[in-house]
Amino acid sequence: MPARHMLSRMTTGPRRLLSSFARTRAGRGLVQAIDTRVGVARAVEGFDRPWWLYRAHGVIPRPELKYRPPLPVDDEDVALCERLVDAYSLAVEQEPAQSGMWAQEVFRARQGKLVSPLRDRDARLLAERLAQMFRSDFVLGMAPGSMGLKQTRVRASLGRLLTVAKLVALAESVGSVAAETVEQGDVGVAFSEGGLEGLIARTETALGVRLDLPDIGAAYGPDVDGRLITPDMPDHVYAAARIRDAIRLHLTDGRSPVRLVEIGGGYGGMALWLLKMLDLHYTIVDLPIVNVLQGFFLSHALGASEVSFHGESPKRIAITPTHALSTVEAPFDVLANKDSMPEIPFDAATNYLRWARSNCDGIFYSYNQEAGALVDGVRQNVVPRLVEEVGGFERLRRDAAWLRRGYFEEIYRVVPVNDGARWGLRTAGSSQIADVKRPESPLVTVHHGREAD
Repeated sequence: MPARHMLSRMTTGPRRLLSSFARTRAGRGLVQAIDTRVGVARAVEGFDRPWWLYRAHGVIPRPELKYRPPLPVDDEDVALCERLVDAYSLAVEQEPAQSGMWAQEVFRARQGKLVSPLRDRDARLLAERLAQMFRSDFVLGMAPGSMGLKQTRVRASLGRLLTVAKLVALAESVGSVAAETVEQGDVGVAFSEGGLEGLIARTETALGVRLDLPDIGAAYGPDVDGRLITPDMPDHVYAAARIRDAIRLHLTDGRSPVRLVEIGGGYGGMALWLLKMLDLHYTIVDLPIVNVLQGFFLSHALGASEVSFHGESPKRIAITPTHALSTVEAPFDVLANKDSMPEIPFDAATNYLRWARSNCDGIFYSYNQEAGALVDGVRQNVVPRLVEEVGGFERLRRDAAWLRRGYFEEIYRVVPVNDGARWGLRTAGSSQIADVKRPESPLVTVHHGREAD
């Protein structure tokens, strides 16, 4: 818990005294020092390879951090942002009142510099702010944003180490390097052939894509042999590769192009890599303000002529607000959600699944945490329990994620609506979650809360 929030847990007398002290120069310095140490401790807690911190001196690469400058705004940027302004204005005019985490004041405050040019219909100012989106407050929760610009030397070093660890996990997940086993072998074996550059080259060969974020939004991160690897990029590439593999394994009828709908797409990171890997018709459903980020990022990465916004005729990549599900082309083949279903209000999350149950004739891929954390007095969702509540899904497999401890991937088959006998399906009963299996485990199906090989 940040030091400034600890005051709220104290009784009135001490709280007043400490609150007054926190407003002094010395108090602000103390609060900042405590926050820094708490932040480092939390980052270490989330590090999957703690032995790197004490056994790997001189073994783990330390790539330089690169900060790309914002690109100058041109007439094409302004024309794109005029489209984004029109789509946003139409969406908020039709949008019902928001609820849930993203309706909280903290998120509204972060989005202020994005909302104001949209509200004022100032396309040039919007383009200028989006040109440095990855250094802003309004991407926080989707990317490191402004937080990565204000780090201490220790935090920056640890953040770089976390990114390198995720690159190793990504390589291990696709088999381009042997998995590190600390009890049996040396530390840093992934770098034994060609260092970090060699590891990335082998991973690119396995994935079939070049691992370098397009020059959009003044992004920053480790620079590896001329490639920019942002802290969140390995997760996006990993999830995209897993969805690609799921499509190849479970949609074997030769349908092409596959139609995929992603609920909650962040700034479009996973979409970018999946569209590089497969021929897809891709729809993102998200809040209107986040649609703006997705539209700008994917238009620059893949071409503005490839992307449609709310109120326009659908193109290969369609960016759609949450209240406009009726505009999504159906039936579609894949429903995907990464790192957001727990944060969506319960009623909205179950409504998405009911909608998918009627409009998706393929699979549902989920990559989410299951902590069930208490936020403003409400427990976050756990995907297996949402599925159990809705019914109409058959789980094909459940795997612990390679890149993030405490995150799980699940693949469900959408049971056809006319298969009424199976609509009573209950998956991962509320009393316990079914056995966790690492990737490459046998496929499992779930019936009435029981697993059967």
